[in-house]
Amino acid sequence: MGSNNSPSPGLDVAAFGEILWDCFDEVPTSTGFGDRFVRRIGGAPANVACTLARLGLRATVVGAVGDDAFGRDLKTALLRAGVDERGILTLPERTGLTFVSRGASGQPSFLFYRHETADMSVGSHHVVPSMCDARYLVVGTSTFIVRKLRAASRRFVRTGIKKGGALVVDLNVRAHLWKDLDSLLGVTDELVRKAAIVKASDDDVARLPVADPERWLRGRCKKGVLLRTHGDKGATAIGPFGELFAPSKPAACVDATGAGDAFLAGVLASLVAQSPGNSQVISSPDCWQSALALGCALGAKATLAEGAVTALEDLHEEVAILRTLGHRGN
Repeated sequence: MGSNNSPSPGLDVAAFGEILWDCFDEVPTSTGFGDRFVRRIGGAPANVACTLARLGLRATVVGAVGDDAFGRDLKTALLRAGVDERGILTLPERTGLTFVSRGASGQPSFLFYRHETADMSVGSHHVVPSMCDARYLVVGTSTFIVRKLRAASRRFVRTGIKKGGALVVDLNVRAHLWKDLDSLLGVTDELVRKAAIVKASDDDVARLPVADPERWLRGRCKKGVLLRTHGDKGATAIGPFGELFAPSKPAACVDATGAGDAFLAGVLASLVAQSPGNSQVISSPDCWQSALALGCALGAKATLAEGAVTALEDLHEEVAILRTLGHRGN
């Protein structure tokens, strides 16, 4: 594995999308938001990049913060975690914020303050080839909702694939955010057919507005690997190797925000460790079983503290696992 902020031009993973502050009640309440908040790194691609960097991979998030105190602090926090800075833009718009409330089981609800914010203002002209020079390219369906971000997302995908990167699609099926269901299905179809890996939660699959969502998704992911996450029950990988399952580690869930992001980071880190120098997705069932196991372990660990990456600061045990997998891959 490469070191963080390596001078080498190539990255292990580049993730495109939002960079935010997630704001949590300093003293959680059951009736709504309180009077004081603490902020945590947020945004799915930022969470993935941050976790990968802490695991020792070369990773960036391609997105934007605002030219304000929130933005400067957020960029500093990401760089401190080891995220490669080449993808992090600073734009004149203000930094995006999300207020997070949690139920008794730790399941989050979100109130977004992202209208005309920096993360929503990234255009195709902002995306340059060095940002896309990665073995794995992570993109979510949600960045295709807004026209400007959609153009930037497509440029990221197109440029990265041309450079030899493998596309990883993180489904985020929120039909109410789209102007119509045809647009949602069209983008999902477009991305899944190009993808080497597709990650989808059980909820994402159930929300696809088709008669048989499982069959629809598998039919479009014939050449890739479909990762299905089942909450605290574990995850499944379906691909050329067959169908594999890994259980989740028991965890007293404090906050489930970003558990899926941690899972994806664990899978990608394991694949990178086991296939040095190879940008293509490996097909060995043993490799995928190891990837699922690390993903599930990190997903469970992420729920132990509020915020998507707060509980993932000490990853010495996981780094040791990656070293072992790397020796096996060699």
